[in-house]
Amino acid sequence: MRRLFVLSFGFVTVMAIASAAAFAQIPTCAQLNVDPKFGLTGNPVVLAHTTTLVPPVGPNPAFCRVDFIVSERGGTAFGYAAGEIQQIGLRVGLPANTADGGSGGGVDGQGAWNGKVRNLGGGGLVGMLSAVTPATNARYVGSSTDGGHVGQDPAFGVIQATHELNLGKIEDFFSESLRLQYQWALRLANTYYGKPAVRNYWDGCSTGGRQGLVLAAKYGNDFDGFLIGAPHTNHVQNSAGPMIGGWANKDIANGSVTAAKFAATVDRLVKACDALDGVVDNLLTEPRMCKAGAVVNICGAPGAANAPDCLTTTEASVVDITLDGARNDLGRRVWFPFGRAAALGIGIPPATGFNGVFGWANKDMTFDWRPSPLSNLNDLTQLATNTVADYINMSTPNLDLAKNHGAKILMWQGLADQLIPFQSNIYYYSEVLDYYGGQDNVSPFFRFFLAPGVQHCGGGAGPQPQNLFDTMVDWAQNGVAPDSIMSAGGGRTRPLCPFPQTAIYDGAGDPNVASSFKCGGNIQTKEAKCDGLIAKFKHETEAAMESLGGEDDISCGFAFLPVTVAELSPSPVNGWYRDPTVTLRASDKDLDLDHTEYLLDSGGSWATYAGPFQVTGDGEHRLQYRSVDKVGHVESVQSLSFKIDATAPAFSGLPVKCTIWPPNNKLVEVAAVTASDNGSGVAANTLSVSVVSNEPVDASDIVVQGGTVKVRAQRLGNGTGRSYVINARVSDVAGNSGSATATCTVPHDQGK
Repeated sequence: MRRLFVLSFGFVTVMAIASAAAFAQIPTCAQLNVDPKFGLTGNPVVLAHTTTLVPPVGPNPAFCRVDFIVSERGGTAFGYAAGEIQQIGLRVGLPANTADGGSGGGVDGQGAWNGKVRNLGGGGLVGMLSAVTPATNARYVGSSTDGGHVGQDPAFGVIQATHELNLGKIEDFFSESLRLQYQWALRLANTYYGKPAVRNYWDGCSTGGRQGLVLAAKYGNDFDGFLIGAPHTNHVQNSAGPMIGGWANKDIANGSVTAAKFAATVDRLVKACDALDGVVDNLLTEPRMCKAGAVVNICGAPGAANAPDCLTTTEASVVDITLDGARNDLGRRVWFPFGRAAALGIGIPPATGFNGVFGWANKDMTFDWRPSPLSNLNDLTQLATNTVADYINMSTPNLDLAKNHGAKILMWQGLADQLIPFQSNIYYYSEVLDYYGGQDNVSPFFRFFLAPGVQHCGGGAGPQPQNLFDTMVDWAQNGVAPDSIMSAGGGRTRPLCPFPQTAIYDGAGDPNVASSFKCGGNIQTKEAKCDGLIAKFKHETEAAMESLGGEDDISCGFAFLPVTVAELSPSPVNGWYRDPTVTLRASDKDLDLDHTEYLLDSGGSWATYAGPFQVTGDGEHRLQYRSVDKVGHVESVQSLSFKIDATAPAFSGLPVKCTIWPPNNKLVEVAAVTASDNGSGVAANTLSVSVVSNEPVDASDIVVQGGTVKVRAQRLGNGTGRSYVINARVSDVAGNSGSATATCTVPHDQGK
């Protein structure tokens, strides 16, 4: 299916770019530069422009190179310095149209153009226009941008005079230059060829990879596919974390660990761990499995390099710190280490940090980290994530615009990458997996491949990935999802596998031939996930850790949940309490308990426990309780159900007013006493009834059988008469006791 990219524009751009249908004929490259109707000359947002028809070189077609500067905004309202305007350099390469003698582009194109656009990414802090020939040589329209500034100096991100971030320039670098890059490429293609592009792609590595993911997140519905190489996703952490090596080298070894010493150590590390993946080939298929340390290259150790490339014990400690990666004072990982196959240069980093990250964090490009101790690295990282990351990090896993548009994302990285830790992009891809609910929901549009032995964006001892861009295009256009990607070089071939699979050797075939391997397994084990947990974003100095892939600091054993025990006193009687006092006792192995809270009978909100409290009210009660530590770990809700009966049993059958007359010497029934209890119930055999009289009586004068009371209607005949006092007592199962009395009288005479 062909897609036609016809964009709608704002007022200024509508004035500047006329519809191609309005042109009497398609322009030449020279006319594109001078005729106002083609959208460059006279356009108020185009500050400068040139066009050059670059002649063909061998099989590579001629192309029209358009270089220009665009400015759509400026001033403090958009985050720039006072009086400063946006200046984004753009380059678009247009394979020659028929007016310029182009041919061979095919039915979707025109002239030498194939009808598609291949936008190209930059590297580092960009700062320059890159060649577009990787696109034009393949008959694509190509584009690039300088990111809105000139040169690699990170000073563009700070307004030094006022110590503010230059948010205008930073946004240009992060995303605005990219938006203008691809939109102008599509516009100029439409103008130069008289027809819109049918496909729009991105191709970039390192910063270019990050740029592609930004476009996928923000403008993914304008693209068909993205080739993303070794992306600098989390710009702040990927700039700050790798400082660990050079900083440790400065502080501990006075800078004596040279690149040659580190490379020699990496060579020994690879040899020490080579067989872990099942084949000895001088490659680490899963560097995270390698736990060998710098001791393998200490001078005099078996197999160590000769001087001057072996290590002293002090230098070995620097290498081990580097291999372990940046950690905070509590031992939590702040960012990821490089793989043990990555030959790093661990010289002393620039004063403002890699990419000026600490200069930006302090809003001061005269800042110098070097007088600070190594223990300050996590503090500076936290300052940077809180100050800068919201403006420069590509960390969102939400790629809905690309996904819902049907675009495909092919991401890859070398496992020997010496500039961006490969684990940082395992982390990003895992965030995407978590966001979309797992591999089955992600692999239809986004796949990630790791290349053993390959360095940053290519090179290294490993076989190199082949035809990556064409593989992505085939997936986007023809639905051919890559279940593996061929890599080749150094006399061997090998399949690269979609994460979390890996290439598994069959144990019998030639290890230099791809057919001896198959994709399978899962390298993202629990151990690997746990090793990849990092301190919470913007809280890098603290103990709390981000969760990932179903694992967290609790499941990984890095921290423990508080434990709370509830006690009720006094002890129950037969399982029943009488207005008990509740005491909650909490403990925490991490010694960072913050508070305990409870909820009684599911009513209201959680109350903070301040000390023992009494519970009253007969009936069933349910106490829920939990404790929270200072990191924010919340204990699973505990519950305790208990019964209260604090009320004594009630009596019935006792007379309220009792006068016996006539005194005929007969036995009269005066009471039928029973007891009841709405709580625990009347305890068996506890009801007792007794009768006493104020006059001497015979045993036959009072008869008590169970609760039935009979007394004789008789009195002595002197005094005021005879009184019978009935006493009843009973207990319930909860141990509550009750008593009651009633009096029956045989008066002296009826008048009394």
